[in-house]
Formats: sequence, structure tokens, C-alpha cells
Amino acid sequence: MDCVGVYIETSYLDLIQVQYVLRHGARYEVESGIEYIQEIYNELGDHVPHAWLKPDMVNKTKAAELSMSGYTTSAKLGQRMQQRYPELWSRLESNAQTVRFVSSEFQRTMATANAFRSAADPSNQTLPVEVVPLDSDTILAMKVTCPRWAAAKLNVQTQVANELSTFDAIYGAELQAHVSNRLLKHSTRELTPEQIQTMYRLCGYDVSLYDEHSHWCTLFDERTSALLELRSDIKYSRVYGPYGPRINQHIACSLFSTIVEDIDQALRNPKTASSTFRFGHAETLMFASNLLGLDQALGLTAPPITGNMTFEQSLHRGFRTTVLVPFSSNLGIELYVDQTSQAFFRLLLNERVVRLPGCTSDVCPLGVLRSKLAGDVGCAYADICQV
Repeated sequence: MDCVGVYIETSYLDLIQVQYVLRHGARYEVESGIEYIQEIYNELGDHVPHAWLKPDMVNKTKAAELSMSGYTTSAKLGQRMQQRYPELWSRLESNAQTVRFVSSEFQRTMATANAFRSAADPSNQTLPVEVVPLDSDTILAMKVTCPRWAAAKLNVQTQVANELSTFDAIYGAELQAHVSNRLLKHSTRELTPEQIQTMYRLCGYDVSLYDEHSHWCTLFDERTSALLELRSDIKYSRVYGPYGPRINQHIACSLFSTIVEDIDQALRNPKTASSTFRFGHAETLMFASNLLGLDQALGLTAPPITGNMTFEQSLHRGFRTTVLVPFSSNLGIELYVDQTSQAFFRLLLNERVVRLPGCTSDVCPLGVLRSKLAGDVGCAYADICQV
């Protein structure tokens, strides 16, 4: 982002508060995914150098835990936030609650929050990270406390399977030929679509955990990478995203109710405004994105993600998990007021400005955001999540 341009646009405004929702840093594979990686190691270990077979990736004692690179990236992000908002941190001397940190009750999110806090507040002026109990978490780990979403996830599996089957019928032979040629050196052995997808996941872990680009990632080029991202997004766009059940569009209502409540409190008393960094999960940000309609804001066109969409169509989709929710992804709302106390906001996704529909500039009247959230703020979470 051009810092000079940012300064010019907001120089006539006072920053009152920021509200961020962040995904945890890079973690090891979850336990349910380890079996797929172990299958790859067992089946294809003879075809790849031993260095590609990293023991950490099949170590269940590390499953889903924050990695060392996750700690490092989280700390660097905390440092950038401290540098980005020096006026907020300077207020800590008079009020320790000027900046707050809130985490879901998972090791990876709590560790991320603590690494972020330590780097952003090296003087330890802020209060410790607040942890939301898992069994009552309606703002960060919503999928745990929303039975309607859990039921809808089961119901959408058939549709996901059908779309994946369509995708594999169109693109499977191309992916098979490309990866087999690079991996198996013209062997006639066939790889299943899921095996290829798992190898692409291993490429992602190589990059995010080890900054390694010369192992599993050598099996893929730009086109095959894009196709496998699309294949993954067919699932996530329905399980968590905007093309799934209606609950996906509203499950973040409690999160945004809390955020709007904090905004209102800040506007009533700007001098005591509290900024909050909330640490959750990929689905936390996907659910928030659904409610805001970020897929429409990000996509050149917004066709539903389907198994038979063309490669060209797929390049213009707004829902793209590699853009929305990589490790350490973040969604920020900056709150400003002008000299007449008129309120404005600026929305940032992964530290880059995003304009919501209705905004004609990066800094936008707060009323646009209020209108977007009007149907969900103040929701009865227990009612909308009841089966």
C-alpha cells in the first residue's frame, strides 16, 4: 500500500479506534488431515527425495499447533500494527485497556495472540489476552456453538461431492498427466484427485512452515496451482462460504454486533475508545466475509463456484481462500471522525484497503457499514443457530 496516499486521504481525520479479526499464524496439519499425508508418504515415498518427507507433518502430537514460523509471522504482524497505529499505542500510558487482545480457546489462536501482543506491546502495558470459553464462543469459533451450521454442513456434502466429481471429469486427466509426469517420470501409475490435492497441500505447508519452494511445489505450475485452488474452493465456498446454506451469511452476526457495540462506545467517548484484536480461524474470517459480501467486492465477476466453470471464469472469482484466509490473514475496520464529529471507516483485508459496495472512496461514511450490517447487528444468536 502507498503510505503517502494513505496519509493524504486520512490527514484531515482523527483515528479513534481499530477493530481487527485475525486468523492464527501457520500451524501444523490438523489430525484429520494427517492420515492423507501419511498415505502420500507411504505410497509415494520411493518417488521423492527423503527430504520431502518431513516428520513434523505426520506427528499427531503437533497436530493443529502453531508452528515456529507461525510464531515469527504473528510477531512481525504485531510489530507492523504497532508501527501502523502509533497513536493508539501511545494512549496506553493513561489507559491499559486502550488496546485489547481476545482469542478463541485453541492453542494456535492463543499462541498467535500472545506472540502478536508481545511484539506489539514490548513494554507490557496492555492487559493479558482474553480467552473466550469454547462452549460459549459466538464470535470467533462460531461453528462449535451453532447446531444449525453443523447440520447444514452435513447436508451440503452431497452437493460438494457432485461438484468435485464434475471438476475431476473435466480437469482430472490434465492434472494427472502433469503431476505424474513430474513426479513419477512417465510411470503409468495413476494418482487419485485427492492424492494430488494432498500433494498441493504439502506444497502449501512447505512454503508456510519452512519457506521451502523446491520440494512438493516443483510438481505444480501456475495453471495446475490455480486449478487445485479452485478445486479446494469448491468445498470451502459451500461449507463456510457464500454458496453454502443461508446460515453461512449470518453466523457472524454476534461478532459484528460486538464490533458495532465497540464502535458506538468509541463514538460516545473517543478519549477512552478501546481497540480490539480478535484472534480466530479461517472460518471466522470467511463467515465475516460472507456477511460483508467481500466476494463481490473482490471479484471482477461473481459467478458461483462450480465444478464446470471455465479456467478463465475461475480467475475472476471473488471467493478465493488464498486471498481471503491465508495463515495470519486479517480483516480490519478503522474508525475515524472529522472536525464536525462525522464518522467514517476504512476496511482492510490483509493490510490492503477494500471498498465495500456503496463506498466511492477508501475512507467511507460509517453509515454505509451500518446499512450493510443492519439486518444482523443485535441478532438473537441462539435462535438463528437453533436446529
